[in-house]
Amino acid sequence: MLKPRWNKAILSVCACNFHFFCRRPTAGPVTRYRFLPCTFGTFVLLTLAKPCANYVSMSMETLSRAWEVLQDAYQAQMEGDYDRAVELYQSSLELHPTAEAHTFLGWTYHFQGRVEEAIVECKRAIEIDPEFGNPYNDIGAYLIELGRFEEAIPWLERATEARRYEPRHFPHYNLGRAYLGKEMYSHAMRCFQEALEIEPRYSLAKQALDSLRRMVN
Repeated sequence: MLKPRWNKAILSVCACNFHFFCRRPTAGPVTRYRFLPCTFGTFVLLTLAKPCANYVSMSMETLSRAWEVLQDAYQAQMEGDYDRAVELYQSSLELHPTAEAHTFLGWTYHFQGRVEEAIVECKRAIEIDPEFGNPYNDIGAYLIELGRFEEAIPWLERATEARRYEPRHFPHYNLGRAYLGKEMYSHAMRCFQEALEIEPRYSLAKQALDSLRRMVN
């Protein structure tokens, strides 16, 4: 198990505890690498769901190397070495473009304050794999950060419907945040409740729902 050294800035921004698991099964193609950064804040970027079918037909050697470089990039990102992480994500994409690498590169750009570039990377991820839900959620989260709540909603709705996405409560929570920003309190309350129906232990959704109930009562 890979255990990166957590960077306090990342932990502060995401208001969460990170748990990272990276393991390769004993059998099966390299596409079944599993990454699970579980953030109890805004972003979750990779998934335990089925890999994109587009990856299966490519050279296993090339794909294996691309995922190894992606793993190194994630390590650099977790250590707060964002410039190195960007370089490595770009190297992974040069080996073979994947939705995951574009999404993670966008995440790194976000931490560098390059939010518009982060959104561009997420859109590139969607072009590669429209069923990968994480970049839809991330675009929505970035737009919320920019105060563009109306624009965020369609992206987050698509994230809730995506076939390849775990954990599924994040886009519901972010939808609640978008509606809260628009002062559409009943919609926000419904979204926070939906997040808790999927993950009853999700404390941020519970806190948001409790706060909203106190505000409207």
